[in-house]
Amino acid sequence: MNNYFVILAAGKSKRFNKKIPKQFFNYRNKEIIDHSIEKSLNSKLFKKILIVSNNLKHLKKKKYPKSISIIKGGKERFDSSFKALKYLKRYKPKNVFIHDAARPNFSIGLLKKYC
Repeated sequence: MNNYFVILAAGKSKRFNKKIPKQFFNYRNKEIIDHSIEKSLNSKLFKKILIVSNNLKHLKKKKYPKSISIIKGGKERFDSSFKALKYLKRYKPKNVFIHDAARPNFSIGLLKKYC
């Protein structure tokens, strides 16, 4: 199992019209990003989960398992994706799944299909 899951959470959610970015908005009793984190952890398909965000202060307050790392995102989505791939290069991943933190309604079955 040399799969890695990247959660892109650096967006500002300009069109969301709330004071906080969408990925940190509460949905079904927890932040939207936490749904994606939980699913990726529960799938047991990934060696490491990498969160890419510009809101490091907020994320570092949370207690995550050692299999989760957090790095600073870029100005644009492609910058954040590139930073994630550059970070993961040292692990020589077989597969890297890149996920948008504001889209929590994916299934573990979908992940299993491509691992």
